[in-house]
Amino acid sequence: MAPNARRRLLRGVALLLVLLSLLAGCSRFRRTAKRPPFRKLSPAVAYEMIRDNPDMLILDLRSPQEYNGETGHIRRARNIPLARLPFRLLEIDAFRDETLLIYCGSDDCGPQGMEILRASGFEDAVLMDGGIDAWIREGFKTVLPSAAAVRVPPPADGKGPVMPAKPGEPAKETPVPSPPPP
Repeated sequence: MAPNARRRLLRGVALLLVLLSLLAGCSRFRRTAKRPPFRKLSPAVAYEMIRDNPDMLILDLRSPQEYNGETGHIRRARNIPLARLPFRLLEIDAFRDETLLIYCGSDDCGPQGMEILRASGFEDAVLMDGGIDAWIREGFKTVLPSAAAVRVPPPADGKGPVMPAKPGEPAKETPVPSPPPP
C-alpha cells in the first residue's frame, strides 16, 4: 500500500472513531451540569402551588419558637422541627405520593430535611428557595400568633402579616385597595 493511501486511511479511521465517540456520548466530550438531588422553587411559584392545591401539605422545619415567632408562618403550614422529623414521619405518611412544600428560615435546614424526606420515600417533596425570609421579602403574608401580632405594627403598604381573629381559627385576609397610578 502506498504511503499516501495509508495516511488517508488512518486519517479516515481516526475521524470515524472521533465521530463515533461523540455520537455515543463519550463522557470526555460531554459536559454534565450537576443537578440538585431535589427540586427548589421560588416563593412566587410556591404561592401559586399553595393557591392551586388547597389540600397540599406545607411543612415548616423551624423550631416552634420560630414558627410562632415574629415572622410567623405560612398559612396551613404544619410545624415539624428538623430534629423531630425522622420521628414524626408517620404523621405525614398519607402525603407520601403527593407534592409537599418544605421550608425553613433561610434554607439553612431545608436541604437536610429534604434528604430525610427523600430517603423516606417522599419523592415529590419540593423546597422553597430562600425559606420564610424570601417569602416575606417578596411581599407574601404570614400568619402570626396574637402575641406577636400585637408587637408588629401593620405596614402602610398592606403587605404585612395576617393575624387570626382568635387562636385556632383560620386567618382571614382583608382586601387592600390598590395604590393610585402615578
